[in-house]
Amino acid sequence: MIEAAGAATGVANRFNLDSLLAGSSVSIPGMRISIDGASAAGKAAEVRFDAADLYGAKGPQAADIRQDALGDCYFVATLGAVARQQPDAIRNMISFDAKTGNFTVTLHDGDGNPQSVQVTQAELEDNLARQGGSTVDNSGLDGPIWPAVAETAYAKVHDSNPADGLTEGYNAIANGGWPQDAMQAITGDRGDEIRYSEGFFESENSALDRMAGQVDAALSNGRPVTLWTVPENRSLWDKIRGNEGTQDGLVDNHVYTVEGVHKNADGEWMVTVRNPWSTNMNVGEGHDTASPTMEVPLRTLADTGGAEAFTVGPASR
Repeated sequence: MIEAAGAATGVANRFNLDSLLAGSSVSIPGMRISIDGASAAGKAAEVRFDAADLYGAKGPQAADIRQDALGDCYFVATLGAVARQQPDAIRNMISFDAKTGNFTVTLHDGDGNPQSVQVTQAELEDNLARQGGSTVDNSGLDGPIWPAVAETAYAKVHDSNPADGLTEGYNAIANGGWPQDAMQAITGDRGDEIRYSEGFFESENSALDRMAGQVDAALSNGRPVTLWTVPENRSLWDKIRGNEGTQDGLVDNHVYTVEGVHKNADGEWMVTVRNPWSTNMNVGEGHDTASPTMEVPLRTLADTGGAEAFTVGPASR
């Protein structure tokens, strides 16, 4: 069960009154502003987020994700992987109804069957208050809101009675989970796992070449890839002396979006990963950086046992 959560920050709001249509309204803390003119019949009473807030100018990106207080790295890192490799899959997954003010998200059940989930404006505001996986609760902007829409829908399908709020659903998803379950929910396919192994008479270098080749081929074919990390192994001597042993610099029991794999100048395979926290500070393994991405030697991940598995999603359909 993977459950590492990032540090949370406050929520800020921005409203663009010029973009409101006649007959619509918006809530601002302490007041409600209605726009006179056309009848509001058939329209949502209060709409803060709409289709224009879903994505930035470049469409859905992994950089739109910032995991704060919810321990659902397995889900938001997978969202980031799909956005990076197959942005149209994210666009096709989410739609907005201007009449109701609701978003519709297509997720998949355990058998891969699609299911449509309605996400209301109130449920989105609730996600921001819970400091979910978008940047909106940090930036003070209204978008890109798509990660919050998807995360809210995922919580909703795990709640037996959404009418009384989504606390049950968030409790179900925000305390750890499995990367393949997230891949199934988002794409309808559990995908494949790549784990380090050495065959009979196979050298470590050969095994690393094989593993790196599999990851590289998946990325080159447009398939989303995540990395599931676990605590590093410690030698008996490290345990006796109370040493931590070699650290790979990654959060343990966490899931990262994989952005690439390449050989460095020394001929060592390096894996580039993106932390859904949107930073690599406060990891506690001696390699902290404010950047959301970092490079890790594949050999270190294999030697320490810190890489449990790469999860590879399906190719674009």
